[in-house]
Amino acid sequence: MEREAESPVLKQERDESLVSLEEMLYEGARLYEDKEVREEKRQWIVFRLHREYYGIEISKIKEILKRPKITPLPFGPPWISGVTNFRGNILSVTDLKRVLGLPKEEGVEETKMIVVESGSMETGVLVDEVLDSVEVSIDQMEPLPHLLREEMEGVLEGAWRWGEKWVGLVHIEKLLEKGSEGRDEESSIWSVF
Repeated sequence: MEREAESPVLKQERDESLVSLEEMLYEGARLYEDKEVREEKRQWIVFRLHREYYGIEISKIKEILKRPKITPLPFGPPWISGVTNFRGNILSVTDLKRVLGLPKEEGVEETKMIVVESGSMETGVLVDEVLDSVEVSIDQMEPLPHLLREEMEGVLEGAWRWGEKWVGLVHIEKLLEKGSEGRDEESSIWSVF
């Protein structure tokens, strides 16, 4: 039996639809990969506290400053170092070492303050040293070990390897929530104003 010759018009339509389908699949895959790459990576500022390393997501950081003059609050919560003038506004300053249960080193003063924000709330976080800005993919992040100090469990969202060191990822919203956990409204981080 002889095969019927395919109409040139049908052949052209089929070829065009295959090409456009191929193009659509390629474009869709490219967009999906781009989206996946964007969603899988987050930018972090790495800093040192005591002899440990931590990171705060850049999207939560408003500014990094030299340690400003801090006015202590005599009856403030223990995790608040005091307040400072930040661009004409009063800003509470959080002692992250105290929140994380790290020892206070004698004669060592934190040299930087990272101003973080979550929604309409801002606080300054004192750190010993700002080290680097690092892009981390979600695949690199690992769950927290079960042997963490109790203070850290509610504040860190994970960790990742940075060279030979582990970096704990500070979850700003959890940090701010932890300040008011188990306390009445009047002793939350934000009630001092």
